[in-house]
Order: sequence, then structure tokens, then C-alpha cells
Amino acid sequence: MEEFVFRGFLFRGWSQSFLGPVGAIVLTSLVWALNHTQYDWSYRFCLFIFGLALGYFRWRSNSTWLTVIVHSALNIVSCFMIGPYA
Repeated sequence: MEEFVFRGFLFRGWSQSFLGPVGAIVLTSLVWALNHTQYDWSYRFCLFIFGLALGYFRWRSNSTWLTVIVHSALNIVSCFMIGPYA
């Protein structure tokens, strides 16, 4: 759902505003990272960087589905990495 909100709805609107695509990528990445309040600031910074990559993928592919797939893949990999340690 996050990707449809951030890289779908918000990116589309903000990229067509005075911000342009690059500004929309930065702003959606920032809001997305700050929205993850369960993590500390260093992890939020990593999320911000990942958000920039997702935003770039969204812009270049003109598809929200690519970001959904990449985000889902990262979540699956993360579950396997921390699963045995939880």
C-alpha cells in the first residue's frame, strides 16, 4: 500500500507541480522515511536513500508496479535475514 500512496499518488501529483520529478522524488522519500517512526534515525536515513532509488525507478519506468515489486522483494529478503534472530 505504501508504494501506491507514496510513489503512485504523491509522486504523480508532486511531479506535476513546481517541484518537478526530482523534487517529488526527494520529498516523497523524505516523507516516507519519516513515516517509519518505529526505526531510529540512522535506519530512517537508509530508508530515505532506498526511497530515492524507488523514486528514480518510478520516474524512469513510469510505473508504480516496479516499485511495488522492488519494495516487496526487499521486505521478503529482510524477513529471511532477521527471521532466525527474532
